Formats: sequence, C-alpha cells, structure tokens
Amino acid sequence: MGGQHGEETAPALDAGVLALVFRAGPLFCALPLDEVVETMRPLETRPLAGTPPYVRGLTVLRGEPAPVIDVTRLLTGADGRIDRYVAVRTGRGPVACATGPVLGVQEIRVSPPEGPSALFTGVSRALVAGVGTIGADPLLLLRGFRAVPDAVWEAAGQAPEPVP
Repeated sequence: MGGQHGEETAPALDAGVLALVFRAGPLFCALPLDEVVETMRPLETRPLAGTPPYVRGLTVLRGEPAPVIDVTRLLTGADGRIDRYVAVRTGRGPVACATGPVLGVQEIRVSPPEGPSALFTGVSRALVAGVGTIGADPLLLLRGFRAVPDAVWEAAGQAPEPVP
C-alpha cells in the first residue's frame, strides 16, 4: 500500500485547501476537492463478511465494484446517519465514503495533526492529513482512502457482475 510516499502527495497545509466539507456523525470532515469524483445518494450496498466494522460492503460506482467506507464508524467507532456517498479516487480504484450531510465546497485552513497526534492511532493516523476549525468546531482534513485493507480490494475485484 501507500507507505512512506504519502507525504509527497499531501496537500500544502500552510495555504488554504479547496475541500468538500461534510459531517461524519459528530465530526466535521473534509476531503481535498482534487480527490473527490462525485457525491450521490447512498447506493445499494452488499455486505462483506470478514471485513473491518467500518467497511459497509461493496457497491457499484459507474460500473466498477467499490468498497464502501462508513466514515463515522471509521473515525468514531459509532454508527452515524448515512445521507450521502462521496466517491473518491485512490491508487487502486474508486471508494465510496458513506457520510452524513455534505455541506459544500469551502477553502479551509488546517495544520498537520502534530498537537493532537497522540489521539490518532492506526487507520485514523494514516487518514487525517490536518486539523482545523469550522466556526467553533474542530474539522478533520482527510487524505486519500488508501487505508482500505487489501482483503477488501481483493473482494471488490472478485465481486459478481450486477444483475440488470
């Protein structure tokens, strides 16, 4: 997977980042706009046994099987309301991020998560590119969803063809 080269493609955090802002349960999150393909209503999703709890399953995005990541469960460990799917680009194919409401595109300012970095472990450490604020609330800038486990990608590649 990504490895040590992730720093080369991270957004410049000292300048503003044009990002899609959304809710993930109690959190405000953002994805750099250049990683976002589109937003849509939640699509039919088939569960996948043996995957981490934040993997809701597989869906089909424009003819391609794609894992669906529940961003609220990934970041908080809790269930959250799913309002939208946000399709993002990754090096291995599209991923659908299941999110709460999408709030729109904004220029945001964030800092690397060095101060609260002790709070971020495992997947969330690999996923959080920066921390900022939206009004009086914290905002997490997420980077590409390269944290999707290999087993999920393998299952996506072996998904059955959709039945018309």
